[in-house]
Amino acid sequence: MSYLELLDKVEQWAKDRGLDTVEARTQYTKLIEEQGELGLAMLEDNINDDSGVTLIIYCLIRGIDFKKQVEEEGNFWTEYDDLAQKHKEEGNFDVNKVFNYLVFSSSRIISAYNRNRPIEFEHLSVERTMECLHDIAKEYNTTLEETLEMAYNEIKNRKGKMIDGVFVKEEDLHE
Repeated sequence: MSYLELLDKVEQWAKDRGLDTVEARTQYTKLIEEQGELGLAMLEDNINDDSGVTLIIYCLIRGIDFKKQVEEEGNFWTEYDDLAQKHKEEGNFDVNKVFNYLVFSSSRIISAYNRNRPIEFEHLSVERTMECLHDIAKEYNTTLEETLEMAYNEIKNRKGKMIDGVFVKEEDLHE
């Protein structure tokens, strides 16, 4: 499945569950949670990342037209692949530093939001975050598309309900 097809599916999944109407800080908190899980997965050499799904939903909430950018530019996150390969060949590539930059880039997203900066500041940080997710996926012999498809297949039939602006999975609901 192409990245654009997956993007459409994730956006529709989010809309069907009302996630497109939650407060941006709530979704950002979920993004940070997913990145923590990604860090643990990296330690275990087992990448199955939901950060891409979470980032797409954040963009949907904030009105960042991520889909248009992908349509116009294609897989822009591969722009620096040659540079990353050169760094690997020179022994200067460190996936842990990329992860640190991922967290830094993500924090800039909410920083721009909190400071009421123009949406372009958030958009730029989203781009950097996508580049980091791509570099990490590539280091673990997968792609951004594959990790997004795995994540989507994991959530596509997920049911639950919104509680205080947070989507709670059905299996996590306590009666």
